[in-house]
Amino acid sequence: MEVEKVKLIIPHEGNKLAFQYPTFKGYYETVAGKIDKECLKRPTSPETASLVYDAFQNRKGEYESQIIKILNDAWFWEFTGNLYLPKSNEEINNGVILEQNPTIENGKLIMDKNNLIKRLKENDSKVKFVPFGYKIGEQNLIELQKNPYILARYGKEGAEKIVEIASKYEKKPYVYSWGSVNQEIVRISLLGNWSISDSLKIDGINRYYDVGHAFGVCKNK
Repeated sequence: MEVEKVKLIIPHEGNKLAFQYPTFKGYYETVAGKIDKECLKRPTSPETASLVYDAFQNRKGEYESQIIKILNDAWFWEFTGNLYLPKSNEEINNGVILEQNPTIENGKLIMDKNNLIKRLKENDSKVKFVPFGYKIGEQNLIELQKNPYILARYGKEGAEKIVEIASKYEKKPYVYSWGSVNQEIVRISLLGNWSISDSLKIDGINRYYDVGHAFGVCKNK
C-alpha cells in the first residue's frame, strides 16, 4: 500500500483507488455527511472489499494494521443499500435490490422501488437484483464465493477478495440477510467482525443506530 500525503492508494479493478486518511466515524448518515462535506465519494461494497483486502497483504503496516483493527473491533459502513421485496405479482419481487450509493434524506436511506426497477431494466451497473434462495448465515468459503448475494454486492473480483478476507479468521463467515420478507424493508450494508466469534460478518440487514467507520474515496484518483 502506497501512502501519498493523506491518501491510501490501493489496486482496484485494474486501476488504482485512493482513500483519504483518517477514517470518518459515527452513525451511517453522519459519516455520509462528513464524507460529502469533504467533497469525497462514499465507498461502495466493492471499494471497501479492495481496501480491506489490501490491508491484509501487509497487516503489520502502520495504516493497514489500523484498518484491520477497525474491521475486528467495529465495522466499515458500505454505502450499498438493500431493498428487500416480498413475494408479489409484480415483475420484480421476492428478493433484494442492491443499489450503490443510495440517497440519504433526513438521516434515512431512501430507495424508490419503481425507479430502481427502471434502472434494472436499463442495465444500470449500480443496481442489482438477487432473488431469494441464496444462502444466509454461516457458510464455508466456497459457498461464500458462489453466493449470488455476495456476487451482486461485491462483483466477481470483490467476492474473491471477501473470501480471502474471510479466510483470515478461525471460524466460517456469516452472511446477515433474509430468506423472505412480508413487506418492503430498506437496510444498509456493513462489513466487520464485531463479536468474539472470530469470523467475518457480511451484514445486509443493519439499521442506522450504531457507530461505524468509513474512509472517503478521493474523486481525482
